[in-house]
Amino acid sequence: MAQLPEGITELLHHEKLPVPLIKCCNVIVLSATNATELEKQWDCLIELTESDGFLVTIESYSSKRLTTNLTDVETAQPLSKLCLEFPDLYIGCFRRSRQGPLVISFEGKDPSRVQAGVEALCKKFNAGAFSEVN
Repeated sequence: MAQLPEGITELLHHEKLPVPLIKCCNVIVLSATNATELEKQWDCLIELTESDGFLVTIESYSSKRLTTNLTDVETAQPLSKLCLEFPDLYIGCFRRSRQGPLVISFEGKDPSRVQAGVEALCKKFNAGAFSEVN
């Protein structure tokens, strides 16, 4: 059993749960020991969120990933410029292996901005230089 700090800890009671959930600052502790209990606690947490409004839900992020066989040197400068053009997007890249294709990811809150970033990158290179990955 953990000792919880006083003054910043709340117990979140729900009639379906034998033990309350624990909220400490911005952390909510789910004490489930299996998938069934976890699902039940998660559902109760969502219900508590909707009824009490103690937890703010935000829009999910949208993301797209592209792969290419272009070199890092060829893509570095255009990607740097895209980061300046689209400051609201997280644009990153990595290789799955040393000889593997380059994976470029675009993440943001607005799906249309993510799509615009992808299109802007594709315009900077020849058609067919990129393929989309799920």
